Amino acid sequence: MSGSLRCGVEQMTAKVIAIEQLGGPLRVSLENILRMVPDRDRSDVNLQRLLAFRLRIDGEAALKEYLMARIRDAIQCGYSGRLYDYLKSDPRNLDCPPAEEEAPSDPGAA
Repeated sequence: MSGSLRCGVEQMTAKVIAIEQLGGPLRVSLENILRMVPDRDRSDVNLQRLLAFRLRIDGEAALKEYLMARIRDAIQCGYSGRLYDYLKSDPRNLDCPPAEEEAPSDPGAA
């Protein structure tokens, strides 16, 4: 393997978050975040990795706010799939708009 290719692979693998090796305050924060996740999705390793990544980037407070909003949107849409899939796709592009975008009722309607 050439030196530049090996360096690129090493940099890429350095960005992967090994949840099993996550320790200290980040581990405690991730456990707090996972308490917000529905029971059926807590053991989803892909979801845990996504949340650990966002935790490192955004911090615990911002991630909690984001996760609450996305879970609320999923409930309002009646989404029943994996939370990971919902978060991975941009739910704002789906056919289910948030409640505040609903059309106002016509006051003249009976």
